[in-house]
Amino acid sequence: MDAQNDPITVTRIADGCRVSLLGPIHTNVAWLESAFAKIIAAKPKLVELDLGKMAFTSSLGVGVLVSLRNAVVGYGGELKTVAITEPVLKIIKFSYLNGLLKVGPETVIVKVD
Repeated sequence: MDAQNDPITVTRIADGCRVSLLGPIHTNVAWLESAFAKIIAAKPKLVELDLGKMAFTSSLGVGVLVSLRNAVVGYGGELKTVAITEPVLKIIKFSYLNGLLKVGPETVIVKVD
């Protein structure tokens, strides 16, 4: 059984919101899809994705992140990653999604011990 709390915070910023994921994403992604649906419904112009406290994501988690990005871009918004841990960055790069999720030179890379 995959038990998981919903470690997410959504904070208002000037043009939208910052979404911070505070733990790993395993196979249970219903909580995350529900939280993202609320964000998408609000249609913020900018969604900053903070993955600086997320040490792992499954392929299902990657899919949910891409779905968020696609929905935000679909209504004319922008999603960019502002922080990411090294392990999650490796997964994102391995999947060739760093451009899609806007992981750039200004993104803070967090080392995980």
